[in-house]
Amino acid sequence: MININNLRKTLPDKQLLEINSLSINEKDKIALIGDNGAGKTTLFRLILGLEKEYTGIVNVDGDLDYLLNDGVEDKYSSNEIYSKAKLNIDDRYSPGEFRRLQLFDLLSDDLKFLLMDEPTSHLDIVQKEKLIKKLNSRKMGYLIISHDRDFINKTCNKILELSDGKIEEYNGDYQFYLEEREKRQKFKEKEYTNYVKEKRRLENLAVSIKEQSSKVRTTPRRMGNSEARLHKMGGQENEKKLDKQVKSVEARINQLEAKERPKEEEDIKLSAPEIKRIHSKVLIRAENLNKVFNKKVLFEKSEFTIENNSKVALIGDNGSGKTTLLKMILNKENIWVHPNLNIGYFSQMDETLEEDNSILENVLNTTIYDETLTRIVLARLGFRNKNVHKTIGVLSDGEKAKVKLVKILTADFNYLILDEPTNFLDIRAIESLENLLKSYDRPFLFVTHDEEFINNIANSLLIIKDERITGFKGNLLQYKERKNKFNKSDNTDKFLRDFRLSTINSRLAMDISKTEREKLEEEYKKLLKKQDES
Repeated sequence: MININNLRKTLPDKQLLEINSLSINEKDKIALIGDNGAGKTTLFRLILGLEKEYTGIVNVDGDLDYLLNDGVEDKYSSNEIYSKAKLNIDDRYSPGEFRRLQLFDLLSDDLKFLLMDEPTSHLDIVQKEKLIKKLNSRKMGYLIISHDRDFINKTCNKILELSDGKIEEYNGDYQFYLEEREKRQKFKEKEYTNYVKEKRRLENLAVSIKEQSSKVRTTPRRMGNSEARLHKMGGQENEKKLDKQVKSVEARINQLEAKERPKEEEDIKLSAPEIKRIHSKVLIRAENLNKVFNKKVLFEKSEFTIENNSKVALIGDNGSGKTTLLKMILNKENIWVHPNLNIGYFSQMDETLEEDNSILENVLNTTIYDETLTRIVLARLGFRNKNVHKTIGVLSDGEKAKVKLVKILTADFNYLILDEPTNFLDIRAIESLENLLKSYDRPFLFVTHDEEFINNIANSLLIIKDERITGFKGNLLQYKERKNKFNKSDNTDKFLRDFRLSTINSRLAMDISKTEREKLEEEYKKLLKKQDES
Protein backbone atom coordinates (compact mmCIF):
# COMPACT_ATOMS: atom_id res chain seq x y z
CA MET A 1 0.00 0.00 0.00
CA ILE A 2 2.79 2.43 0.96
CA ASN A 3 6.15 1.86 -0.74
CA ILE A 4 9.23 4.00 -0.19
CA ASN A 5 12.50 3.65 -2.12
CA ASN A 6 15.75 5.63 -1.89
CA LEU A 7 14.08 8.43 0.08
CA ARG A 8 16.36 11.33 1.04
CA LYS A 9 15.13 14.38 2.94
CA THR A 10 17.77 17.01 3.63
CA LEU A 11 17.65 20.01 5.95
CA PRO A 12 20.11 22.92 5.76
CA ASP A 13 22.24 21.51 8.58
CA LYS A 14 21.78 17.74 8.21
CA GLN A 15 20.26 14.85 6.31
CA LEU A 16 17.02 14.10 8.15
CA LEU A 17 15.84 10.93 6.37
CA GLU A 18 17.73 8.24 4.46
CA ILE A 19 15.35 5.32 3.85
CA ASN A 20 16.43 2.86 1.16
CA SER A 21 13.36 0.63 1.25
CA LEU A 22 10.15 0.49 3.28
CA SER A 23 6.86 -1.28 2.55
CA ILE A 24 3.64 -0.96 4.57
CA ASN A 25 0.59 -3.16 3.89
CA GLU A 26 -3.02 -2.02 4.33
CA LYS A 27 -3.61 -4.37 7.32
CA ASP A 28 -0.38 -3.48 9.14
CA LYS A 29 -0.75 -1.98 12.63
CA ILE A 30 2.50 -0.12 13.15
CA ALA A 31 4.04 2.21 15.71
CA LEU A 32 6.65 4.70 14.46
CA ILE A 33 8.99 5.59 17.32
CA GLY A 34 12.13 7.68 17.66
CA ASP A 35 13.62 10.66 19.44
CA ASN A 36 12.04 14.09 19.16
CA GLY A 37 13.39 15.74 16.01
CA ALA A 38 14.23 12.40 14.37
CA GLY A 39 11.84 13.15 11.48
CA LYS A 40 8.73 11.11 12.35
CA THR A 41 6.18 13.84 11.56
CA THR A 42 8.14 14.81 8.43
CA LEU A 43 7.89 11.20 7.22
CA PHE A 44 4.11 11.37 7.78
CA ARG A 45 3.89 14.56 5.73
CA LEU A 46 5.94 12.98 2.92
CA ILE A 47 3.58 9.97 2.81
CA LEU A 48 0.53 12.26 2.81
CA GLY A 49 1.98 14.43 0.03
CA LEU A 50 2.05 17.51 2.24
CA GLU A 51 5.85 17.73 1.98
CA LYS A 52 7.27 18.04 -1.54
CA GLU A 53 10.99 18.73 -1.05
CA TYR A 54 12.73 15.33 -1.18
CA THR A 55 14.38 12.86 -3.51
CA GLY A 56 13.37 9.25 -4.08
CA ILE A 57 10.03 7.50 -4.46
CA VAL A 58 7.05 7.63 -2.07
CA ASN A 59 4.16 5.69 -3.58
CA VAL A 60 0.72 5.33 -1.94
CA ASP A 61 -1.83 2.92 -3.41
CA GLY A 62 -5.08 3.36 -1.45
CA ASP A 63 -7.10 5.80 0.65
CA LEU A 64 -5.51 7.52 3.64
CA ASP A 65 -6.83 9.65 6.47
CA TYR A 66 -4.75 11.33 9.12
CA LEU A 67 -4.43 13.15 12.42
CA LEU A 68 -1.58 15.65 12.71
CA ASN A 69 -0.73 17.95 15.60
CA ASP A 70 -0.35 21.09 13.52
CA GLY A 71 -3.37 23.11 14.59
CA VAL A 72 -7.08 23.03 13.88
CA GLU A 73 -7.91 21.74 10.40
CA ASP A 74 -10.73 22.94 8.14
CA LYS A 75 -12.51 19.59 8.23
CA TYR A 76 -13.35 20.15 11.91
CA SER A 77 -15.49 23.18 11.07
CA SER A 78 -18.32 20.96 9.85
CA ASN A 79 -21.45 21.11 12.04
CA GLU A 80 -22.24 17.50 11.04
CA ILE A 81 -19.11 16.18 12.76
CA TYR A 82 -19.92 18.04 15.98
CA SER A 83 -23.50 16.78 15.84
CA LYS A 84 -22.40 13.15 15.47
CA ALA A 85 -20.02 13.58 18.40
CA LYS A 86 -22.90 15.16 20.43
CA LEU A 87 -21.04 18.46 20.73
CA ASN A 88 -22.04 22.03 19.87
CA ILE A 89 -19.87 23.71 17.23
CA ASP A 90 -20.18 27.11 18.95
CA ASP A 91 -18.98 25.94 22.36
CA ARG A 92 -15.42 26.14 23.63
CA TYR A 93 -13.80 22.79 24.30
CA SER A 94 -10.86 21.55 26.31
CA PRO A 95 -7.91 19.94 24.45
CA GLY A 96 -9.21 16.52 25.58
CA GLU A 97 -12.72 17.18 24.23
CA PHE A 98 -11.37 18.44 20.90
CA ARG A 99 -9.08 15.41 20.60
CA ARG A 100 -12.10 13.14 21.08
CA LEU A 101 -13.88 15.05 18.29
CA GLN A 102 -10.92 14.52 15.96
CA LEU A 103 -10.74 10.81 16.78
CA PHE A 104 -14.51 10.38 16.38
CA ASP A 105 -14.29 11.77 12.86
CA LEU A 106 -11.12 9.86 11.99
CA LEU A 107 -12.38 6.46 13.16
CA SER A 108 -15.85 6.79 11.60
CA ASP A 109 -14.51 5.48 8.27
CA ASP A 110 -13.31 1.89 8.61
CA LEU A 111 -12.06 1.60 5.02
CA LYS A 112 -9.11 4.00 5.14
CA PHE A 113 -5.55 3.43 6.29
CA LEU A 114 -4.81 5.88 9.11
CA LEU A 115 -1.76 7.97 9.98
CA MET A 116 -2.05 9.29 13.54
CA ASP A 117 0.39 11.59 15.32
CA GLU A 118 0.12 11.18 19.12
CA PRO A 119 -3.59 10.18 19.19
CA THR A 120 -3.57 9.66 22.99
CA SER A 121 -2.43 13.20 23.84
CA HIS A 122 -4.97 14.93 26.14
CA LEU A 123 -6.83 11.63 26.72
CA ASP A 124 -7.22 10.19 30.20
CA ILE A 125 -6.85 6.47 30.97
CA VAL A 126 -10.54 5.63 30.42
CA GLN A 127 -10.67 7.47 27.07
CA LYS A 128 -7.44 5.79 25.99
CA GLU A 129 -8.90 2.35 26.72
CA LYS A 130 -11.89 3.17 24.50
CA LEU A 131 -9.53 4.23 21.70
CA ILE A 132 -7.58 0.98 22.06
CA LYS A 133 -10.76 -1.09 21.67
CA LYS A 134 -11.82 0.93 18.64
CA LEU A 135 -8.44 0.52 16.91
CA ASN A 136 -8.29 -3.20 17.64
CA SER A 137 -11.69 -3.69 16.00
CA ARG A 138 -10.66 -1.95 12.75
CA LYS A 139 -10.32 -3.93 9.53
CA MET A 140 -7.82 -1.53 7.99
CA GLY A 141 -4.44 -0.81 9.50
CA TYR A 142 -2.66 2.29 10.72
CA LEU A 143 0.69 3.93 11.31
CA ILE A 144 0.92 5.67 14.70
CA ILE A 145 3.46 8.05 16.16
CA SER A 146 3.24 7.59 19.92
CA HIS A 147 5.37 7.85 23.04
CA ASP A 148 2.87 5.81 25.07
CA ARG A 149 4.39 2.34 25.40
CA ASP A 150 1.32 0.70 26.94
CA PHE A 151 -0.83 2.07 24.10
CA ILE A 152 1.65 0.79 21.49
CA ASN A 153 1.80 -2.61 23.16
CA LYS A 154 -1.99 -2.97 23.03
CA THR A 155 -2.55 -1.69 19.48
CA CYS A 156 0.51 -2.45 17.32
CA ASN A 157 2.12 -5.64 16.07
CA LYS A 158 5.08 -4.00 14.36
CA ILE A 159 7.55 -1.30 15.40
CA LEU A 160 9.49 1.03 13.09
CA GLU A 161 12.31 2.82 14.91
CA LEU A 162 13.61 5.97 13.22
CA SER A 163 17.16 6.80 14.28
CA ASP A 164 19.87 8.80 12.48
CA GLY A 165 17.57 9.06 9.46
CA LYS A 166 17.28 5.28 9.01
CA ILE A 167 14.42 2.87 9.74
CA GLU A 168 14.92 -0.33 11.70
CA GLU A 169 12.03 -2.82 11.71
CA TYR A 170 10.85 -5.00 14.61
CA ASN A 171 8.11 -7.52 13.82
CA GLY A 172 6.27 -7.60 17.15
CA ASP A 173 4.72 -5.44 19.85
CA TYR A 174 6.61 -3.02 22.09
CA GLN A 175 7.62 -5.73 24.54
CA PHE A 176 9.13 -7.72 21.66
CA TYR A 177 10.89 -4.54 20.51
CA LEU A 178 12.52 -4.10 23.94
CA GLU A 179 13.74 -7.70 24.03
CA GLU A 180 14.93 -7.66 20.40
CA ARG A 181 16.63 -4.28 20.86
CA GLU A 182 18.60 -5.74 23.78
CA LYS A 183 19.60 -8.75 21.68
CA ARG A 184 20.76 -6.49 18.85
CA GLN A 185 22.68 -4.35 21.33
CA LYS A 186 24.49 -7.42 22.67
CA PHE A 187 25.25 -8.52 19.11
CA LYS A 188 26.73 -5.07 18.37
CA GLU A 189 28.84 -5.30 21.53
CA LYS A 190 30.12 -8.72 20.44
CA GLU A 191 30.84 -7.41 16.94
CA TYR A 192 32.80 -4.49 18.39
CA THR A 193 34.79 -6.77 20.73
CA ASN A 194 35.69 -9.10 17.86
CA TYR A 195 36.62 -6.12 15.65
CA VAL A 196 38.97 -4.67 18.30
CA LYS A 197 40.47 -8.10 18.99
CA GLU A 198 41.15 -8.84 15.30
CA LYS A 199 42.54 -5.35 14.62
CA ARG A 200 44.90 -5.64 17.58
CA ARG A 201 46.05 -9.10 16.43
CA LEU A 202 46.81 -7.84 12.92
CA GLU A 203 48.58 -4.74 14.25
CA ASN A 204 50.77 -6.91 16.50
CA LEU A 205 51.49 -9.21 13.56
CA ALA A 206 52.57 -6.24 11.41
CA VAL A 207 54.91 -5.01 14.18
CA SER A 208 56.41 -8.50 14.54
CA ILE A 209 57.09 -8.79 10.78
CA LYS A 210 58.65 -5.31 10.73
CA GLU A 211 60.97 -6.35 13.55
CA GLN A 212 62.02 -9.44 11.56
CA SER A 213 62.64 -7.24 8.53
CA SER A 214 64.90 -4.89 10.52
CA LYS A 215 66.98 -7.84 11.77
CA VAL A 216 67.50 -9.07 8.19
CA ARG A 217 69.16 -5.74 7.30
CA THR A 218 71.78 -6.14 10.06
CA THR A 219 75.01 -8.03 9.15
CA PRO A 220 76.16 -10.32 12.00
CA ARG A 221 79.55 -9.57 13.60
CA ARG A 222 82.68 -11.68 12.74
CA MET A 223 81.44 -12.16 9.18
CA GLY A 224 83.90 -11.75 6.32
CA ASN A 225 83.36 -9.45 3.34
CA SER A 226 82.38 -12.22 0.91
CA GLU A 227 80.03 -13.75 3.48
CA ALA A 228 78.54 -10.33 4.20
CA ARG A 229 77.85 -9.78 0.47
CA LEU A 230 76.09 -13.18 0.22
CA HIS A 231 74.14 -12.42 3.42
CA LYS A 232 73.11 -9.05 2.05
CA MET A 233 71.93 -10.57 -1.25
CA GLY A 234 69.84 -13.22 0.56
CA GLY A 235 68.66 -10.62 3.06
CA GLN A 236 67.38 -8.36 0.33
CA GLU A 237 65.23 -11.20 -0.96
CA ASN A 238 63.87 -11.97 2.52
CA GLU A 239 63.35 -8.29 3.22
CA LYS A 240 61.18 -7.94 0.12
CA LYS A 241 59.08 -10.93 1.22
CA LEU A 242 58.67 -9.52 4.74
CA ASP A 243 57.77 -6.05 3.43
CA LYS A 244 55.20 -7.67 1.18
CA GLN A 245 53.75 -9.50 4.20
CA VAL A 246 53.56 -6.20 6.17
CA LYS A 247 51.67 -4.52 3.31
CA SER A 248 49.31 -7.50 3.11
CA VAL A 249 48.59 -7.33 6.86
CA GLU A 250 48.09 -3.55 6.70
CA ALA A 251 45.69 -4.02 3.77
CA ARG A 252 43.72 -6.54 5.87
CA ILE A 253 43.54 -3.97 8.71
CA ASN A 254 42.22 -1.34 6.30
CA GLN A 255 39.68 -3.81 4.91
CA LEU A 256 38.24 -4.57 8.35
CA GLU A 257 34.70 -3.18 8.65
CA ALA A 258 34.98 -0.57 11.38
CA LYS A 259 32.59 -1.03 14.29
CA GLU A 260 31.64 1.79 16.65
CA ARG A 261 31.68 1.16 20.37
CA PRO A 262 28.03 0.74 21.50
CA LYS A 263 26.92 3.39 23.97
CA GLU A 264 26.88 2.17 27.56
CA GLU A 265 25.13 3.91 30.43
CA GLU A 266 26.75 3.66 33.82
CA ASP A 267 24.56 3.24 36.88
CA ILE A 268 23.98 6.37 38.94
CA LYS A 269 22.35 7.05 42.28
CA LEU A 270 20.62 10.35 43.05
CA SER A 271 21.03 10.37 46.83
CA ALA A 272 20.46 13.17 49.33
CA PRO A 273 22.62 13.74 52.43
CA GLU A 274 21.30 11.93 55.53
CA ILE A 275 20.80 15.25 57.31
CA LYS A 276 18.18 16.26 54.70
CA ARG A 277 16.01 13.18 55.22
CA ILE A 278 12.68 13.08 57.04
CA HIS A 279 12.10 10.01 59.21
CA SER A 280 8.43 10.58 59.99
CA LYS A 281 6.13 7.79 58.78
CA VAL A 282 3.47 10.19 57.41
CA LEU A 283 4.40 13.11 55.14
CA ILE A 284 1.01 14.38 53.91
CA ARG A 285 -2.47 13.81 55.32
CA ALA A 286 -6.00 15.02 54.59
CA GLU A 287 -9.27 14.46 56.46
CA ASN A 288 -12.80 15.41 55.38
CA LEU A 289 -11.35 17.20 52.34
CA ASN A 290 -13.79 19.11 50.12
CA LYS A 291 -13.21 21.13 46.95
CA VAL A 292 -15.58 22.95 44.60
CA PHE A 293 -14.26 24.60 41.42
CA ASN A 294 -16.48 26.71 39.14
CA LYS A 295 -19.57 25.38 40.97
CA LYS A 296 -18.46 21.82 40.21
CA VAL A 297 -17.78 19.44 43.11
CA LEU A 298 -14.36 17.86 42.50
CA PHE A 299 -14.23 15.83 45.70
CA GLU A 300 -15.91 15.85 49.09
CA LYS A 301 -15.63 14.09 52.45
CA SER A 302 -12.35 12.60 51.29
CA GLU A 303 -9.33 11.51 53.26
CA PHE A 304 -5.92 10.14 52.34
CA THR A 305 -2.44 9.60 53.74
CA ILE A 306 0.88 9.76 51.89
CA GLU A 307 3.59 7.83 53.69
CA ASN A 308 7.35 8.26 53.65
CA ASN A 309 9.34 6.40 50.96
CA SER A 310 6.21 6.16 48.79
CA LYS A 311 6.21 6.81 45.05
CA VAL A 312 2.60 7.79 44.46
CA ALA A 313 0.74 8.08 41.15
CA LEU A 314 -2.32 10.37 41.25
CA ILE A 315 -4.86 9.15 38.69
CA GLY A 316 -8.34 10.22 37.62
CA ASP A 317 -10.38 11.29 34.61
CA ASN A 318 -9.72 14.63 32.89
CA GLY A 319 -11.35 17.37 34.95
CA SER A 320 -11.52 15.25 38.10
CA GLY A 321 -9.26 17.66 40.03
CA LYS A 322 -5.77 16.14 39.90
CA THR A 323 -3.86 19.40 39.32
CA THR A 324 -6.14 21.17 41.81
CA LEU A 325 -5.23 18.60 44.47
CA LEU A 326 -1.51 19.03 43.75
CA LYS A 327 -1.83 22.79 44.24
CA MET A 328 -3.81 22.26 47.46
CA ILE A 329 -0.90 20.20 48.79
CA LEU A 330 1.62 22.83 47.70
CA ASN A 331 -0.43 25.60 49.34
CA LYS A 332 -1.29 23.44 52.38
CA GLU A 333 -4.95 24.19 51.76
CA ASN A 334 -6.85 22.12 54.35
CA ILE A 335 -4.11 19.48 54.01
CA TRP A 336 -1.48 18.69 56.65
CA VAL A 337 2.04 18.69 55.20
CA HIS A 338 5.08 17.76 57.31
CA PRO A 339 6.75 21.04 58.34
CA ASN A 340 10.20 19.86 57.21
CA LEU A 341 9.03 18.91 53.73
CA ASN A 342 10.90 20.92 51.06
CA ILE A 343 8.81 20.32 47.93
CA GLY A 344 10.06 20.62 44.37
CA TYR A 345 7.22 21.14 41.88
CA PHE A 346 7.36 20.31 38.17
CA SER A 347 4.72 21.66 35.79
CA GLN A 348 4.74 22.40 32.06
CA MET A 349 3.30 25.83 32.89
CA ASP A 350 5.81 26.64 35.62
CA GLU A 351 8.63 28.87 34.34
CA THR A 352 11.74 28.12 36.40
CA LEU A 353 14.46 28.58 33.76
CA GLU A 354 16.67 31.58 33.02
CA GLU A 355 16.19 32.13 29.29
CA ASP A 356 19.53 33.86 28.62
CA ASN A 357 21.68 31.31 30.44
CA SER A 358 22.87 27.96 29.12
CA ILE A 359 21.38 24.57 29.99
CA LEU A 360 24.39 23.71 32.16
CA GLU A 361 24.38 27.08 33.95
CA ASN A 362 20.67 26.71 34.77
CA VAL A 363 21.20 23.30 36.35
CA LEU A 364 24.52 24.07 38.11
CA ASN A 365 22.84 27.02 39.85
CA THR A 366 20.69 24.63 41.91
CA THR A 367 22.30 21.16 41.81
CA ILE A 368 23.53 19.44 44.99
CA TYR A 369 25.82 17.18 42.95
CA ASP A 370 29.22 17.78 41.34
CA GLU A 371 29.44 18.81 37.68
CA THR A 372 30.36 15.29 36.52
CA LEU A 373 27.19 13.67 37.91
CA THR A 374 25.10 16.65 36.83
CA ARG A 375 26.36 16.26 33.24
CA ILE A 376 25.58 12.52 33.36
CA VAL A 377 21.97 13.28 34.35
CA LEU A 378 21.74 15.84 31.52
CA ALA A 379 23.15 13.26 29.10
CA ARG A 380 20.48 10.75 30.18
CA LEU A 381 17.84 13.16 28.87
CA GLY A 382 19.69 13.90 25.64
CA PHE A 383 21.96 16.87 26.46
CA ARG A 384 25.49 15.67 25.65
CA ASN A 385 28.83 17.36 25.02
CA LYS A 386 28.44 20.83 23.45
CA ASN A 387 24.63 20.72 23.68
CA VAL A 388 24.78 21.62 27.38
CA HIS A 389 26.00 25.10 26.38
CA LYS A 390 22.86 25.93 24.35
CA THR A 391 20.92 28.86 25.79
CA ILE A 392 17.41 28.11 27.08
CA GLY A 393 15.87 30.63 24.67
CA VAL A 394 16.65 28.49 21.60
CA LEU A 395 15.17 25.26 22.99
CA SER A 396 11.85 23.64 22.03
CA ASP A 397 9.11 23.09 24.62
CA GLY A 398 10.14 19.45 24.92
CA GLU A 399 13.79 20.34 25.50
CA LYS A 400 12.83 22.93 28.12
CA ALA A 401 10.73 20.29 29.89
CA LYS A 402 13.78 18.02 30.02
CA VAL A 403 15.96 20.78 31.50
CA LYS A 404 13.30 21.49 34.15
CA LEU A 405 13.23 17.79 35.04
CA VAL A 406 17.02 17.62 35.41
CA LYS A 407 16.95 20.80 37.46
CA ILE A 408 14.34 19.46 39.87
CA LEU A 409 15.90 15.96 40.14
CA THR A 410 19.32 17.35 41.07
CA ALA A 411 18.15 20.16 43.39
CA ASP A 412 17.97 20.31 47.18
CA PHE A 413 14.44 18.90 47.63
CA ASN A 414 13.30 16.06 49.88
CA TYR A 415 9.92 15.62 48.15
CA LEU A 416 8.84 16.04 44.53
CA ILE A 417 5.47 16.73 42.92
CA LEU A 418 5.51 16.11 39.17
CA ASP A 419 2.51 17.14 37.06
CA GLU A 420 2.56 15.31 33.70
CA PRO A 421 6.37 14.90 33.51
CA THR A 422 6.16 12.64 30.42
CA ASN A 423 4.42 15.22 28.21
CA PHE A 424 6.57 16.26 25.22
CA LEU A 425 9.10 13.49 25.93
CA ASP A 426 10.02 10.84 23.36
CA ILE A 427 10.12 7.15 24.33
CA ARG A 428 13.87 7.10 25.03
CA ALA A 429 13.55 10.18 27.26
CA ILE A 430 10.62 8.59 29.13
CA GLU A 431 12.66 5.42 29.70
CA SER A 432 15.59 7.55 30.91
CA LEU A 433 13.32 9.52 33.25
CA GLU A 434 12.01 6.23 34.64
CA ASN A 435 15.56 5.08 35.39
CA LEU A 436 16.42 8.42 36.99
CA LEU A 437 13.34 8.25 39.22
CA LYS A 438 14.20 4.66 40.16
CA SER A 439 17.63 5.90 41.23
CA TYR A 440 16.06 8.81 43.15
CA ASP A 441 16.14 7.96 46.87
CA ARG A 442 13.43 10.37 48.06
CA PRO A 443 9.61 10.06 47.88
CA PHE A 444 7.48 11.79 45.25
CA LEU A 445 3.95 12.22 43.89
CA PHE A 446 3.24 12.37 40.16
CA VAL A 447 0.42 12.69 37.63
CA THR A 448 0.52 10.98 34.24
CA HIS A 449 -1.77 9.08 31.85
CA ASP A 450 1.16 6.83 30.82
CA GLU A 451 0.20 3.43 32.28
CA GLU A 452 3.60 1.84 31.62
CA PHE A 453 5.29 4.72 33.47
CA ILE A 454 2.92 4.29 36.42
CA ASN A 455 3.47 0.53 36.60
CA ASN A 456 7.25 0.88 36.40
CA ILE A 457 7.52 3.65 39.02
CA ALA A 458 4.59 3.77 41.47
CA ASN A 459 4.26 1.70 44.63
CA SER A 460 1.04 3.51 45.67
CA LEU A 461 -1.94 5.19 44.01
CA LEU A 462 -4.23 8.08 44.87
CA ILE A 463 -7.44 7.72 42.85
CA ILE A 464 -9.98 10.49 42.26
CA LYS A 465 -13.25 8.86 41.25
CA ASP A 466 -16.93 9.67 41.84
CA GLU A 467 -15.98 12.82 43.82
CA ARG A 468 -13.93 10.82 46.30
CA ILE A 469 -10.18 10.34 46.87
CA THR A 470 -9.06 6.83 47.77
CA GLY A 471 -5.66 5.25 48.25
CA PHE A 472 -4.24 1.92 47.07
CA LYS A 473 -0.97 0.17 47.93
CA GLY A 474 0.47 -1.03 44.62
CA ASN A 475 0.70 0.06 40.98
CA LEU A 476 -2.02 0.45 38.36
CA LEU A 477 -1.73 -3.10 37.04
CA GLN A 478 -2.20 -4.51 40.56
CA TYR A 479 -5.15 -2.16 41.10
CA LYS A 480 -6.84 -3.35 37.89
CA GLU A 481 -6.23 -7.01 38.77
CA ARG A 482 -7.80 -6.49 42.19
CA LYS A 483 -10.73 -4.61 40.65
CA ASN A 484 -11.33 -7.40 38.12
CA LYS A 485 -11.20 -9.94 40.94
CA PHE A 486 -13.89 -8.03 42.86
CA ASN A 487 -16.00 -7.68 39.71
CA LYS A 488 -15.88 -11.46 39.20
CA SER A 489 -16.82 -11.94 42.85
CA ASP A 490 -19.75 -9.50 42.46
CA ASN A 491 -20.95 -11.41 39.38
CA THR A 492 -20.83 -14.68 41.32
CA ASP A 493 -22.74 -13.11 44.23
CA LYS A 494 -25.38 -11.77 41.82
CA PHE A 495 -25.84 -15.21 40.25
CA LEU A 496 -26.24 -16.86 43.67
CA ARG A 497 -28.61 -14.10 44.84
CA ASP A 498 -30.81 -14.43 41.72
CA PHE A 499 -30.83 -18.18 42.13
CA ARG A 500 -31.87 -17.88 45.78
CA LEU A 501 -34.65 -15.37 44.92
CA SER A 502 -36.01 -17.79 42.34
CA THR A 503 -35.89 -20.65 44.86
CA ILE A 504 -37.75 -18.58 47.50
CA ASN A 505 -40.41 -17.59 44.93
CA SER A 506 -40.99 -21.23 44.12
CA ARG A 507 -41.19 -22.15 47.80
CA LEU A 508 -43.62 -19.32 48.62
CA ALA A 509 -45.96 -20.60 45.91
CA MET A 510 -46.27 -23.85 47.85
CA ASP A 511 -48.43 -24.68 50.85
CA ILE A 512 -45.98 -24.03 53.70
CA SER A 513 -46.26 -23.14 57.38
CA LYS A 514 -46.80 -19.58 58.55
CA THR A 515 -43.46 -19.55 60.39
CA GLU A 516 -41.50 -20.69 57.31
CA ARG A 517 -43.39 -18.22 55.07
CA GLU A 518 -42.55 -15.26 57.34
CA LYS A 519 -38.93 -16.33 57.49
CA LEU A 520 -38.68 -16.68 53.68
CA GLU A 521 -40.43 -13.34 53.08
CA GLU A 522 -37.96 -11.61 55.39
CA GLU A 523 -35.01 -13.20 53.55
CA TYR A 524 -36.62 -12.21 50.21
CA LYS A 525 -36.83 -8.54 51.28
CA LYS A 526 -33.15 -8.52 52.35
CA LEU A 527 -32.03 -10.05 49.07
CA LEU A 528 -34.05 -7.49 47.08
CA LYS A 529 -32.45 -4.68 49.08
CA LYS A 530 -28.94 -6.02 48.30
CA GLN A 531 -29.92 -6.25 44.65
CA ASP A 532 -30.99 -2.59 44.60
CA GLU A 533 -27.76 -1.50 46.35
CA SER A 534 -25.57 -3.30 43.78
